[in-house]
Amino acid sequence: MARYKLICSYDGYDYMGFQIQNALPTIELELKKAFLAVCKEEVKIYPSGRTDRHVHAVGQVFHVDLDTNIPPYGLKRGLNSFLPKDIYIKHCELASNEFHARFSAVQKEYRYYINTKEYNPITKRYMPYIPSLDAEAMKEASKLLIGTHDFKGFASASIDPRKNTCKTIFSIEVKEYEGYLEFSFIGDGFLKYQIRRMMGILVEIGKHRFSSSKVQEILYSKNPCDSKYIVEGCGLYLFKVTYEEDYPIIKQRIHKDNKKI
Repeated sequence: MARYKLICSYDGYDYMGFQIQNALPTIELELKKAFLAVCKEEVKIYPSGRTDRHVHAVGQVFHVDLDTNIPPYGLKRGLNSFLPKDIYIKHCELASNEFHARFSAVQKEYRYYINTKEYNPITKRYMPYIPSLDAEAMKEASKLLIGTHDFKGFASASIDPRKNTCKTIFSIEVKEYEGYLEFSFIGDGFLKYQIRRMMGILVEIGKHRFSSSKVQEILYSKNPCDSKYIVEGCGLYLFKVTYEEDYPIIKQRIHKDNKKI
């Protein structure tokens, strides 16, 4: 049996999310069908994380264990020949049995995009239209989210109560371009709806409906009802997943940063 690490990108707008949901259109369902066509065997897919409905990915990572030993390039080529055009395998390699797409990850980067200039039907699948935002106010408020916090107040209300809701955000960058904003979130992991809820509050702050103190209020209350302003999924992208073996020095930096927080 051989373990393969794969990186894929996808346009998630027409899917109900990554995780398989019976016969509903999901990324995992399309991947499983492609593996069956290429390898003639049912496979279990282990993703780095599960993206929600309409959410896209530039660098989603997953691993599979196959009974047949196929050269990575051949597997990549074969899968892409059976996958729909809005899902693409970017990279495939053999991995050690110790590698796990989810548990071996040390850092994840998500990005969120907002069209601020004028409504555009061409880009509506990829960034929501939200005009007249105070980007500077959003930048200042985002700084309050950096560090190690209990993000329960920014998580889905249906989250498993046994789940650890403490996460570390290493950095948040907000960049202004002609006609749109880009928000980059880098952390050790994120809870369900966490980024979309954090973005929802930042947008409300950008509209001057709340002050930056609203962020601190939600971190203190830990009540998801206080972060009910959830932005659309179509503006969110799983951009990159980092592993210790890819950048050995990064874990040293993470441990060092955590001591400062």
